[in-house]
Amino acid sequence: MSGSGVFVTVSVFSGRPNPHWELTPEQAAELERHLTIPRGPTMQKPSGATVGLGYRGIHIEWHQPALSSAMHVHGGVVGTADMQPNYQDPGRSLEQWLLSTAPVGVPGVQLQPEVDALIRDDLQSAASPALPTGVAVTCPPCGGGAAPAYNPAAWNIPSVQPHNNCYNYATNIITNTFAQPGTGSGHPFAPPPDCPKVSTGAHSDGLVGVPGFSASVPNGYYIALVIWPGFDFHWYRQDNNGCWSHKPGSTPVRNVDNAGNRITDPQHCNRGGYTIFCGYMTVSPGHITIR
Repeated sequence: MSGSGVFVTVSVFSGRPNPHWELTPEQAAELERHLTIPRGPTMQKPSGATVGLGYRGIHIEWHQPALSSAMHVHGGVVGTADMQPNYQDPGRSLEQWLLSTAPVGVPGVQLQPEVDALIRDDLQSAASPALPTGVAVTCPPCGGGAAPAYNPAAWNIPSVQPHNNCYNYATNIITNTFAQPGTGSGHPFAPPPDCPKVSTGAHSDGLVGVPGFSASVPNGYYIALVIWPGFDFHWYRQDNNGCWSHKPGSTPVRNVDNAGNRITDPQHCNRGGYTIFCGYMTVSPGHITIR
């Protein structure tokens, strides 16, 4: 049976590639019945910001001879930097139906039951995306002599944003490969991710573990690793202003945590399900290899 040319991506991971599958022709026809507003570039984007880590909605892409477009479905307010037309789903019914279309028993495609359950728990609650609080913070000193500036515009563009993840952003290297720790140096880690495996892969790529981020690093800068136990990894980086920023998966770069607060130390910020803090590392530009 030929495919429908309609693809679904669940935006939930930061380091690993997100679950992604093609709808059957019957499911694509059912999707059309679910959509009660026009799709396409005339759709208006709500203002606001999505929660950074965790479930962020579902992308739908049409790749058909007479149509090539995309939209984003979420029950809450979706950030204006997400680039795609957005369909707000206040009742969460479309999101729940889209999750039900995930293939079963297909390695690399199937939505893990535990992740599916976590998303469905999220769908039972009213959507309440974290908005920037506006609370002033004092950024800590930056000891990284090579720390990059916070410049989200360089990353939040169509040719870069969807194809680069938190590891790309933390190391400040655009590869368009959703880079995985250890792959660039020929030592990829075996899932599921945990602190020892992801750290070992990063070290082989050229990163160096350190106990904190207060010392001077003239030719480098600091990044930090956290883990969603059993499912995913995520990286933060310290910018030259002393505060930290990050890029959750294929979504926009941001300098706030899941509560909408500026990040002065990733060990103590709101990280959602990424509850394990693995530690800090240093990056020396020109001395690391990622892919």
